[in-house]
Amino acid sequence: MYPSSPHQQLLQAIANVQEQQIPIILQFISSLDSPISNTAPKTQTVLEKMGGYPKFLLEGAGNLSDRDVRKKAIADKIKAKHQARHHE
Repeated sequence: MYPSSPHQQLLQAIANVQEQQIPIILQFISSLDSPISNTAPKTQTVLEKMGGYPKFLLEGAGNLSDRDVRKKAIADKIKAKHQARHHE
């Protein structure tokens, strides 16, 4: 036997509807008449998912996208932490 089409499935379901279900089904069908919004829900950016801009990132006057500048900034930060631990 061939699978029934969605149209046939709908007709079979309607044939099996109980009397008290008819108002609910009609309300559902009338709700389908309202225009559907095609706008996708706003997705969060990676920073929003992480909870915002990280506060622990290096802040510097130099161009941190340059590897040498970034390397020096990290080294300075590590040295400062190391000195702070030994002076406590």
